[in-house]
Amino acid sequence: MALLELSDLRTWFHTREGVVRAVDGVSLAIGAGEMLGVVGESGSGKSVTFYSLLGLVPSPPGRIESGRALFEGRDLLQMPPRELRNLRGRRIAMVFQDPMTALNPYMTVAAQVAEPLTVHEGLSGGAARVRVLEALRAVGIQDAERRMDLYPHAFSGGMRQRVMIAMALTTSPALLIADEPTTALDVTVQAQILDLIAGLQRDRGMAVALITHDLGVVARACDRVAVMYAGRVVESATTEALFDRPRHPYTEALMHSLPSTADAGAPLRAIPGMPPDLLGERTGCSFAPRCAHAADRCRTAACALVETVPGHATACIRAQAGEW
Repeated sequence: MALLELSDLRTWFHTREGVVRAVDGVSLAIGAGEMLGVVGESGSGKSVTFYSLLGLVPSPPGRIESGRALFEGRDLLQMPPRELRNLRGRRIAMVFQDPMTALNPYMTVAAQVAEPLTVHEGLSGGAARVRVLEALRAVGIQDAERRMDLYPHAFSGGMRQRVMIAMALTTSPALLIADEPTTALDVTVQAQILDLIAGLQRDRGMAVALITHDLGVVARACDRVAVMYAGRVVESATTEALFDRPRHPYTEALMHSLPSTADAGAPLRAIPGMPPDLLGERTGCSFAPRCAHAADRCRTAACALVETVPGHATACIRAQAGEW
């Protein structure tokens, strides 16, 4: 049984220009102890999908139109706000994408890391301080006993990201949602943060949803991958299967756009065109206008996510028919 099972989630934003279908029928699952990579271009709906589960989509203009999100057998989308707040930060924790702005500059690091313990476990004073120190040490903060009483400005970007991870882990969540956790960090620090998250996931047996636009990050850290485009999941598979044989043209195009040491000096293969406008209803495959494999029927036929081989699903009708 999946720890989190998301079915046909639709989160739309009602604006003066019309309805923006930011998440338009997303289904995915995360098993206990599994790391799922959710990958796609900016604006593909990755973050909004998980913000929807936690009640973090601003309303108005955002509204969850339909769907189901079973977490440990309970539907998050039908949960009363008070119960969802109690769950959020305790059983499900989130690391937000910008470590330079996500922390409160007017509170010490210790006070911020202790906040989930105070809210969810009623701890304060010395008991909370002991847990905070343990969490900071677990994420590799050097000289944590002294530095925990400093303010965020005294920490580098990488250290602030470690603080945010420590804050998320203090209550031992079953699921950690990491939203672009390496954004704005240099390459060396990115690798350290990814290794930290992967190590904590293995040691604690928690599930991780790693939201990213970087396929290199996915290849390095994840067990399975869900590829999103224009508010929908277009391919889902194990990491090994996805990189061995992508079965959706968008995934294939993403991989071809990666720099390669074998083609050093060659220009990158950009994906032609632009992502579609998400205003209003769409027919056919959203990627068809940019796809090298598209046929006429791709622009009109429904493109449901279908398992083409065991454990590997794609929303490409030509791939489903074995035509490419």
